[in-house]
Amino acid sequence: MPIEFLKFRQNQIYTAKANISTIIADLQEIAGIDQLAELQQSKYAQRALNYFYGIIGCVVLGFILFLLMPQFPAVSLLILALFLGIIGLIFAIIYELFKKFKLRKLNIINSRYEVTQRLVEMLARDMDAASEIEIQLSFKKTRIKENIVETVPHPTKSDWKIDKYQNEWLKLTGQFLDKTRFLLTATEAAKTQYGWKRGSSGKSKYKTKSTDIGLDIVLSLNYPQRRYGAVKILQNEVSNAVKLPYLSHLRNVKLTDKAVHLNVRMAPQVAGNSKEIYETITMMFLSLYQVLNLAKVLSK
Repeated sequence: MPIEFLKFRQNQIYTAKANISTIIADLQEIAGIDQLAELQQSKYAQRALNYFYGIIGCVVLGFILFLLMPQFPAVSLLILALFLGIIGLIFAIIYELFKKFKLRKLNIINSRYEVTQRLVEMLARDMDAASEIEIQLSFKKTRIKENIVETVPHPTKSDWKIDKYQNEWLKLTGQFLDKTRFLLTATEAAKTQYGWKRGSSGKSKYKTKSTDIGLDIVLSLNYPQRRYGAVKILQNEVSNAVKLPYLSHLRNVKLTDKAVHLNVRMAPQVAGNSKEIYETITMMFLSLYQVLNLAKVLSK
């Protein structure tokens, strides 16, 4: 399905419920939109810079002509022409920067569509080609007002507050060939501290400090009980089965009669790295299926 360009530029969210090939085609189109926006922004920025160099050249030439004006009064007309040229170049710079600004919402976060496409291609190996995936992929930044989940007083600084942000930028749902349904979410967390601070001079200044907390990845597998019903007796073994890359750590793992849930946090320094995110999620799936496969053997 073609991406609704204007709608996508406005809300920066891709949602769909479609077969695997359609989802991959859409993600490739999103990548193309982003790459074109990056190229166009670079072109507009370079033009604005060239116009700025033109202004500098006009100012230098105008200064030289100004020095020559007592001897050659006619150069005053050239100075006037240079002045008008500078005005024109200023407007040209403003226009190029405006065009660059208009594309800001299409120059999206590359890692999000990159890792999502790799994940869909990986999951497709164990899915029916005609089966559908439900996806919601957001390219909005984390530190925006709509992502504030809580505002609390600062624990040590009076009159300071802390805004806590959560941005669930990926939600992916589907079903494998063994009838196990999966739900995968990726949520970026951050916080910003802000308030007035009195300096050594006695003047008060408004200060802000932003901190990235990391990326929380939650994977839930709703397994068919007939095939994997024995998984309930493996409660104590699940944590040992979970293997994760460096800088990703286990937050929680839970077994129920119908599902197994795994919650992992990636450190801030790798939370935006598509390769690290993909490897972490892949290992989460492998870890849980190691438990399910053992349960399958025990169920026989």
